[in-house]
Amino acid sequence: MNNKTTLSLLGGALLSGSAYAGPVVAPEPVTVEPGYEASVSVGVHSDYIWRGLFLGRALVDSSVEASTSAWGLDFAGGLWAGNVEEESFDDEINAWIEGSKDFGWARFTTGYIYYDFFDGETNNAHEVYFGLSKDLCWGFNASYTYFWDVYATDNDGYNELVLGNDTDVFGYTLDTTLTTGFLFEGFGASHITLKTGYDWELTDHATLTPYLAYTWELAGLERYAAPMNGSGRSEQNRFFGGVSLSVSF
Repeated sequence: MNNKTTLSLLGGALLSGSAYAGPVVAPEPVTVEPGYEASVSVGVHSDYIWRGLFLGRALVDSSVEASTSAWGLDFAGGLWAGNVEEESFDDEINAWIEGSKDFGWARFTTGYIYYDFFDGETNNAHEVYFGLSKDLCWGFNASYTYFWDVYATDNDGYNELVLGNDTDVFGYTLDTTLTTGFLFEGFGASHITLKTGYDWELTDHATLTPYLAYTWELAGLERYAAPMNGSGRSEQNRFFGGVSLSVSF
């Protein structure tokens, strides 16, 4: 029996009994939430900083992401594309997919990332990652992720520890993260990056997020930087910033 038939029969029963039961009160409409969430984002950035590495200036990027839940698990995936105006790779696109489950004591996440630099298969990369994350008290959250390269290149066993805090300031959500990168195989800390920005809700579905950040080069990154960026130069501590616009639906 379809919903329209069911409602018609129910309405008839209510009307036929209205003389005995008093005025008929129409049922409130039921809103069914979609089984997925999705967003589209575009951004401009003064520098392209990736895991503490400086990969170029004047980055313009865009991304699309989608997520859903099924069988007690959460799934997400997306595409990211970037163009760098000066130095390093001119164009890059990443594709990623992941699954996660919240066990209460922590959330476990595993996923896959493909990096395409449009220069043949030589520098393209494939990573799988495993992580644990936990919402703490007073707006703090923490996560640890291990990234393992499985094809062509070697990420030296990259590990990332992130401590974040979301704070409401004058009606805006101020998001601050402190990220520490560590090279497991190279056995050395690679960088510390402090980033802060705020989410300015333009509409119910559109958010503008400006941010400022500073990254400190550590000993492990200096040993690791030259083969990654192909420039042969040492990395430098760097101040950078940008803004992104995200629309959800």
